Amino acid sequence: MKNNHVSFIPADTAIVLVDHQPGVVAMIGSLPAPVVTNNAATLARLGEQLQIPLVITSTREDVEFLGTTLKEIQTAAPTAYARRIRRGGTLNAFKDPAFATAVKATKRPNLVIAGILTDVCLLHSVVSALEAGYNVQVVADASGTTTTLADTVTYDRLRSLGAVITSTYGILFELYPDLSTAEGQKAEAVAAASVAAPASV
Repeated sequence: MKNNHVSFIPADTAIVLVDHQPGVVAMIGSLPAPVVTNNAATLARLGEQLQIPLVITSTREDVEFLGTTLKEIQTAAPTAYARRIRRGGTLNAFKDPAFATAVKATKRPNLVIAGILTDVCLLHSVVSALEAGYNVQVVADASGTTTTLADTVTYDRLRSLGAVITSTYGILFELYPDLSTAEGQKAEAVAAASVAAPASV
């Protein structure tokens, strides 16, 4: 697994959203659910509007209380939502062949990953991504789990394995650090939209 610093740029990065579903969001206690929802939607909008490959996955949509991907993400990235990988229940998204194929098909070595629950599906998926040779940044404020302590110990573990822990704005402006460019201005507009349209859960 890799421990060297890697700067992410749009040309070599893909975004992955894991299990942002109403029934899973309802389990979050480490952050306010609307914050996680809004930030996940911001990442989805960034992928959609800046043409960064975006892979969305959900788990057990047939279980009524879980539901499908959050409406905010559906609205932000309808194309990626339509192509979402619906897993049958494997906690590790990379154990689903369709998901692993979709991520590989992006042809991007760097993954920006957010997911819930942090210490369950996100943890397993990030570990597999690192083992597969991807560079990973985990977006902490678009992820969450039952307790703050569980988030803390999970992020400590992921750091020790080589993942970088970041925030929604942190990765957005790492990818687009020059707001004088057309792309930078589009990214700034995505960030502004996240403030103008907070999530409702």
